Amino acid sequence: MKFVVNGSELSEAVSKVVKAVSTKTTNPILEGIKLKVTGDELSFLATDTEISIEKTIIASTFTEGETVVPGKMFAEFVKKIENEDEIEFTFLDNQLKINYGSSEGFIQTFPAEEFPIINKDIKEKFFSIKQKELKELILKSSFACSQDEARPLLKGCLLEIEDDEITSVALDGFRLALYRKKIIEKSENFKIIVNARTLNEIVRILENDEDVVTIIVQKNVLMCEVNGTILISRLLEGEYIDYRNIIKEDYLTLVKVNKNQFLTAIDRASALNTDVKKIVKLDIKENYMSVSSSSEAGKMNENVIINLEGKDLTISFNAKFIIDSIKAIDDEFINLYFNNKINPCVIKPYSGNDYLYLIVPLRINA
Repeated sequence: MKFVVNGSELSEAVSKVVKAVSTKTTNPILEGIKLKVTGDELSFLATDTEISIEKTIIASTFTEGETVVPGKMFAEFVKKIENEDEIEFTFLDNQLKINYGSSEGFIQTFPAEEFPIINKDIKEKFFSIKQKELKELILKSSFACSQDEARPLLKGCLLEIEDDEITSVALDGFRLALYRKKIIEKSENFKIIVNARTLNEIVRILENDEDVVTIIVQKNVLMCEVNGTILISRLLEGEYIDYRNIIKEDYLTLVKVNKNQFLTAIDRASALNTDVKKIVKLDIKENYMSVSSSSEAGKMNENVIINLEGKDLTISFNAKFIIDSIKAIDDEFINLYFNNKINPCVIKPYSGNDYLYLIVPLRINA
């Protein structure tokens, strides 16, 4: 195997696939990146058996072949030579010789035949969407996924493809995030549960916002291809929580508020609170909402102008959950819906149903 490749293209390709290199394995081959050169194409492939990423670039090939290199070390090394216009690779006696400028290096390799075979024949069902729409959908919902290993299904987003729309839902027991976007095409209505890690890796490989990306699904596997990068991931299997039963439609208190003014007040309250839960109290009156916090480090109270419909209310929350949700919203004004101090707050847009965020309050003496 012998080929020549551009340094910056090499580094960019390796940086994409190295995210799929296993960091916790008893099988050393999964710590590697497989290099395969065929014709004028050079592909890099990494997998931890849950997620696989392959990137293909152009190379000047002298001899075809394949081998496996230590993933993390290879990625770090090629990053340091990415400014080289031409880098020559030659496979010799279980080593990969690297020539760049007047210098050379050697990396010990693993047999390519020991690397897992990744099935790319996935074509059962699909949906297509603009890259910028998919990116926004993921970023504005996946932050609410659970980190709890004991609840593996909640570590992913439920994606529901129905009619001309996709809905992403994430929840962790303390909050819920729901975001909707229009799709361009689909094979049928269906739903899947996708690990948050996979979704974040999809965001990383998206490139041109205006281009269309197609997500293909078959049984428990998802595939996404963008400009020479292929991501394949196992889906989470099981019955997701019926989130519709969590969201109430009737409310006793409706607060209309400027998003940035509300966010700024919550942010300031959080900054002066050293408690783990960052408790903030909302005291909702006719014309304003008092945002306050108190801890050993300090305390603050700030009034935010609101438009109130319904009953006055005092309620407390973990500031981080409110901040995360509000930062995901682009609208200038938002609606906050409440029932009482122990039921969740629901955040919705002034009009439409593009998003919904639900936050469970803290049960303390308000």
